[in-house]
Amino acid sequence: MSDLVIVALVQAKPGHEASLVKAQAALAPLARAQVGCISYELHESLAQPGRVVFFERWRDRASWERHMRGPHMDDFRATAGPLIGAFELLHLKQVA
Repeated sequence: MSDLVIVALVQAKPGHEASLVKAQAALAPLARAQVGCISYELHESLAQPGRVVFFERWRDRASWERHMRGPHMDDFRATAGPLIGAFELLHLKQVA
């Protein structure tokens, strides 16, 4: 498979859990509408409110990079970026 799989691990700053998850949930349909997006899922931890995992699958790296440069991401970073306490991004390929 040549798809690009992205896993983003995000933790909200204390006191901003609900606001961040709301902003992330609003981002999901915008990302799904992007050319090259195969799937874009947001999951919140049952044990840690504000701890979320994005599972994304893109047709290729160029599609994901266009998504990351899009105005929807600029808006998200401007409004929700300050609510993020920790962030890790994994670029993966499916091997089995």
